[in-house]
Amino acid sequence: MPVSARNESSTSVRIRYADPDPIRKAVRQYADALRASRPEVRSLRWFGSWVNGTASVGSDVDLCIVVAHSDQLRRDRLVEYLPERFPVGIDLFVLTEEEFSSLRVEHPSFAAAIDAGEEV
Repeated sequence: MPVSARNESSTSVRIRYADPDPIRKAVRQYADALRASRPEVRSLRWFGSWVNGTASVGSDVDLCIVVAHSDQLRRDRLVEYLPERFPVGIDLFVLTEEEFSSLRVEHPSFAAAIDAGEEV
């Protein structure tokens, strides 16, 4: 005996658009606040998928902050620079000028990815 089944659309699929405008605004506000409060900041580079136009829902923001110097270990100084609120996940790299110079030699492809970003 044939079984009659209803053909319903799935309610578990949601399509969302990764709108770059609020992300760009949040990055700029964060950069402005950071520069105003942290005189040791020499450079703040935004790189990765949001900058190169390949971001999708779930993409995080990649930021590299270069500071004049720090007596803290890289992992310890990171906490001081994390934003309190941000609309998406964030990968933050806080490097001294010396560490960033070393990065160019030790990890040239990562340094090139950062350089391909934009200064904010």
